[in-house]
Amino acid sequence: MKRMLMLALLLAAQAAVAAEYRWLSGWDRNYPAMPIIIEPFIKEVEAASKGSIKIIHSGPETVPAFEQLQPVASGAFHFLYTHGAYHFGTTPVLTAFEGVGGDEKARRASGVLEWIDRHYQKLGLKLVASPMTPDGGYGILLRQPPGPAGDLQGRKIRGTPSYTAVFRMLGATPVQMPPGEIYTALDKGVVDGAAWPVIGPLNYRWYEVAKYVLRPSFGFNMNPIFMNLQAWNKLSETEKKILTDIGKKYEAIWYREYARLADEEDKALVAKGMQIVEMGAAQKAKLKDAWAEGLWDLSMQKSKKDIEEMRAFAKSKGL
Repeated sequence: MKRMLMLALLLAAQAAVAAEYRWLSGWDRNYPAMPIIIEPFIKEVEAASKGSIKIIHSGPETVPAFEQLQPVASGAFHFLYTHGAYHFGTTPVLTAFEGVGGDEKARRASGVLEWIDRHYQKLGLKLVASPMTPDGGYGILLRQPPGPAGDLQGRKIRGTPSYTAVFRMLGATPVQMPPGEIYTALDKGVVDGAAWPVIGPLNYRWYEVAKYVLRPSFGFNMNPIFMNLQAWNKLSETEKKILTDIGKKYEAIWYREYARLADEEDKALVAKGMQIVEMGAAQKAKLKDAWAEGLWDLSMQKSKKDIEEMRAFAKSKGL
């Protein structure tokens, strides 16, 4: 009886040992979402799981932002916080998703996110959470103000493939580079500007090397949290619920906080010496369509079947 009791206690102790999961983020702590949603998300998951989930967090200093999808899909890492444009070469689905119409509630109610989840499961990933911003999630910083016509004719602007159609509408040439290279590229004049979410330039101190904020901002931003599918499937139902429930909590926090943070960021950048400038009326009139249609067209070139299917699904839901 004593031996059986000791064995039971040993088995219980082993079950209580935390499983360690490795997390990759596409940004360092200077990106505002890290301290606002990712760090507290990780802490809450660890606490709510009562020790069964332990997460070790790494950023782009460990694996470059554009190379993170495959290590998570293969199981070398278990969680990923990223942007669709960072793995456009593997799948353009999340890049195209930012061209979907409707507001956040309509997008979530439509079932499009469940469609996206099924798509990524084919790649070995589970969509755990999908924090989105309100419309107006992206903007452009410039070393010099727009030209007399309100455009960026002849400028070289850093961005991911998502921005290509907007750049071309403005007369600019797109230049792709990882986030960690933006400051130096602006400083040395390798690029004339950089596109980025409207929050973040302050923490990266880009106001030191770019003096103009181009408005209006455009598009909505979605930064998904993925988990390696095999690791997800091994979780208990309780652990899965913890992850999805806490994910929903921080989706709501990010959407609510983003507009406030964007307004505060603009004010802070102006206080640092930047000037908010407007693109021309002709460019403003084309901006929304250039963004949305550009995302669909770009993504269609990469994976016509998948994008046609997702677009048809979105349209069938009124988006």
